[in-house]
Amino acid sequence: MTGSIIVLGTAQDGGNPQLGSDGRGRPRLVSSIAVVMEDGTTLAVDVTPDVKAQVAHLSTLAAYRSRTARNAVDHIALTHGHMGHYAGLVQFGKEAHNADAIPAWVSPAMAGFLGAHQPWRALIDGGHLDIRPGFGPVELAPGLRIRLVPVPHRAEFTDTVGVSINDEVLFIPDIDSWDAWPAAEEEVGRHRVSLLDATFHGLDEVPGRDLTEIPHPLVGATLERFGHLAVDRRIILTHLNHSNPAGEPDSAASGAVRAAGFEVAEDFMTIRLGE
Repeated sequence: MTGSIIVLGTAQDGGNPQLGSDGRGRPRLVSSIAVVMEDGTTLAVDVTPDVKAQVAHLSTLAAYRSRTARNAVDHIALTHGHMGHYAGLVQFGKEAHNADAIPAWVSPAMAGFLGAHQPWRALIDGGHLDIRPGFGPVELAPGLRIRLVPVPHRAEFTDTVGVSINDEVLFIPDIDSWDAWPAAEEEVGRHRVSLLDATFHGLDEVPGRDLTEIPHPLVGATLERFGHLAVDRRIILTHLNHSNPAGEPDSAASGAVRAAGFEVAEDFMTIRLGE
């Protein structure tokens, strides 16, 4: 059975426009992807504050509309415990969607965090989420297998993982640096498509903020590190901060990304599995 990756959002946790910003720039929903199989089985990777708009987009897809399950998605995988990646879980509780035991595939540390703190604990106790800790690999449906890939990132609340789908598509929206991850070359190299953290373009792009305190690999570092792999693989930059000029299609920064053989992710772009 085949399926598609749907890029549901491409912005850093605050989205674009971000609260308090001037509102200029290309609108983007918060970073997330979904896998929709041809029978309608749906996996959401990260559940963002924009989850309602993101699921509304899924409902425009024929494969998604063919599903008979009551839950909005059949599976969830979470990368970590920073706001933009799990805050939308509240929509699955009894005050809203009232989901029925959606399997949520998470690291053991993320499972511990959700189980120890409200309102997330209420989602578990109320039977809305069925927490499945571990790194896999695990088969979610025929033709759909995931593996959680530990990566180094600020661990105020939980650890951080990327998500590998069928060892074909790799999703890493957050990482401190590529040099801090010994498996970077191997993991990106083994995947046909990688969606990688491109939060910031330069350290001076957010006035009044010391970006070394919220580390992410700069766009230039990613182009340099994986340029040789982009020759025969798709490497797509995602999780863009509202300040990142690479997020503007007509900018010099975006042009440099394309010239290097990379892509900038766009909301609702589709990647077919198995191609």
